[in-house]
Amino acid sequence: MRSVWLLHNTRAGRLAYRAGVEQAADALARRGVAVQLEQAEDIDGLRQAARRAVAAGAEAVLVAGGDGTLGAIAAELAGSPVAMGGLPAGTANVWARELRLPRPSPFRRGALAQAALLLLDSPALPTDLGRVNDKWFLAWTGVGLDAFVTQQFEARRGASQALTGFYYNTLLTLKLARSFRAMDLRVHVAGPGGERELAGRYVMVTVANIGLHGGGMLRFARDVRLDDGLMDLWAFAADSYGEMLAHMWRVARGQHLGHPDVTRLTGDRMEIYTAAPQVIHIDAEPQPATQRLSVSVAPGSLRVLVPKDAARALYRAA
Repeated sequence: MRSVWLLHNTRAGRLAYRAGVEQAADALARRGVAVQLEQAEDIDGLRQAARRAVAAGAEAVLVAGGDGTLGAIAAELAGSPVAMGGLPAGTANVWARELRLPRPSPFRRGALAQAALLLLDSPALPTDLGRVNDKWFLAWTGVGLDAFVTQQFEARRGASQALTGFYYNTLLTLKLARSFRAMDLRVHVAGPGGERELAGRYVMVTVANIGLHGGGMLRFARDVRLDDGLMDLWAFAADSYGEMLAHMWRVARGQHLGHPDVTRLTGDRMEIYTAAPQVIHIDAEPQPATQRLSVSVAPGSLRVLVPKDAARALYRAA
């Protein structure tokens, strides 16, 4: 690979990641790669940079930021020959966890440079994307508790950025969940296996392209494939705070599969209707309230740099 654009969302993650991203750019340059480093505090600036990268004929765009940043740039690169790689420079970095990339920590200061070099040597694999209400998503979209918590985290971003971490995020999630109320909704899922419908009172409905969720703390499934043209819809029936906590505990222990209040439906077209407008999220970024999510899968529409070990687990064709 000879030409790479490195896009860094400086508002994502920790302030210390800026130095790590610059080290990653230097590491790529030492390998003989022409690196164009673009840094911006807003997604629109990075979207424009991604468009310039496509126009310039870049071989790959490496995105340093969180899952929301990755999803936004994936939308710009969809359908183009430019491959995308994700550097874990956000808060949760769930996509990076799923792809088994090195993540920054006090004990791994060169993680972003390591991840960049690993992606440099990784194959670019056709990867499914989703569309919800005509917007692209990479990892998930959904309505309910996860969207509500995402909205509340975003509102606290400026005041709490220095406190982000596993324990802080967990405690804040448990606190916020107390004020969330379950939703009356119905779901229609279609795919190669036929059509299914659900209706009832649910605390969360998530359409997932990957197995990890909840900031990487929860794993819904281990058998997902990113190139099968399908996604999973997960519906959690609940009507109280205690039932919400029980769901979290079951998923954390891997005991949710087969539970009567947990439904997993797989398909390539999904419709979710709520009785009242609800905030939704796209790749862990809050979106305006709506009463309908219309979801479809776009098979193989993005080329993604995937380490070989992760590719064997996540892709049929690897």
